[in-house]
Amino acid sequence: MNLLIDLQCCTGCGACVEHCPGHVLSQDEEGRPYERYPDDCWYCGVCETECPAQCISLLFPYLIR
Repeated sequence: MNLLIDLQCCTGCGACVEHCPGHVLSQDEEGRPYERYPDDCWYCGVCETECPAQCISLLFPYLIR
């Protein structure tokens, strides 16, 4: 997982999903975001920046390929 999403804090507004340029995020039945395609994350930080409740933290893993 590339993101740490605080679901207790999340309001389900969908701003992170809407602004993600890589279409990595989706919303579940309750409107909460989740990483649908974590391997496609660009680590751009748009989801973290656009979250009005500041519930998303971007994690930078050490990628070994």
